Amino acid sequence: MIRVFNSAYRNSDERWISLDDVNIHTQGIDPVFSNPYILFEHKDYPLGALRAEYTGEHWSCDLN
Repeated sequence: MIRVFNSAYRNSDERWISLDDVNIHTQGIDPVFSNPYILFEHKDYPLGALRAEYTGEHWSCDLN
């Protein structure tokens, strides 16, 4: 599951998206923080790929 939220808004709604519902373009390891990340697309976010980082429990995508 990917948690999608926007930290720029105090009362931002979070959304959970299944990995089966996204198209993953790239996956790798962040060279600075050594966190795994993915670049993915989802039909509800049509402007391009989003980045999600693995937090140890789930994937997290901050839209800010």
